[in-house]
Amino acid sequence: MRLRNKLSLLAGSSILIIAPCFAKPAVAADDDHALTNIVDEGMKDGYQSADSSSSAGTSYAGIGYGDQLLTDPITLYKVPNFDFGYHKRTEGTSTFPLIDSTGDKRALIVEDKNGHLNWTVTASLGENNVKPSEIKSRDVSIRLYKNRLDGAFLKLSDLKEGSNYAEADALDIDGISMFGPQTEISSAGTSKAILQRTLNDPTNRNGKNSLGVMASFTRSGSADLNLDLDNQPYTADKYVAPITWTLNVTN
Repeated sequence: MRLRNKLSLLAGSSILIIAPCFAKPAVAADDDHALTNIVDEGMKDGYQSADSSSSAGTSYAGIGYGDQLLTDPITLYKVPNFDFGYHKRTEGTSTFPLIDSTGDKRALIVEDKNGHLNWTVTASLGENNVKPSEIKSRDVSIRLYKNRLDGAFLKLSDLKEGSNYAEADALDIDGISMFGPQTEISSAGTSKAILQRTLNDPTNRNGKNSLGVMASFTRSGSADLNLDLDNQPYTADKYVAPITWTLNVTN
């Protein structure tokens, strides 16, 4: 009997999670009057002071703010699927580069229409969706390579739907940082920051402006999947796991 020694290494089925990491109390819908539901309807302009010789009286001052994240949101506009192709254990390698992108751009895009909050994008690898399979997510990691990105940072001055991203004047945008040389996506926990905006960075000349940021992974060498040879199967098998991308917004 002839065995087919093929191994498919594919990390796809990206999951989008937007998780603001600061707690917000529940508030009523926007209203012209900040004291609505605070004071009685017939007493919006004042209270009758107590009928006594006391000189004490109570009234209220109030102002309300709308939720700017609803009107000017910060969103994960796009997250990438990573396809590492089919391989054989007899290749004798533990590192598998991305195969070339053939469709729409394989990119991570954050649209920041707010411009006044700090944010961070991280990622984590889920469990293998293929059952049964010898390949376990605990043995797999995906390493990202900043110096191999296609165009690295690209920003957008007009954030309207369907606009094209134009390349920035430089690889780095003031106040924006990208992953370092050792950043990996794995099942061991959330990764280090993949994209991050820090408004109080002293080198930030961009200021508090809305912008779009894209890291393009169209080049085959911009990410690798690592699986030690000892953990690779001999018989036909496949690994397909979700990547959870998390956008944390802070003030």
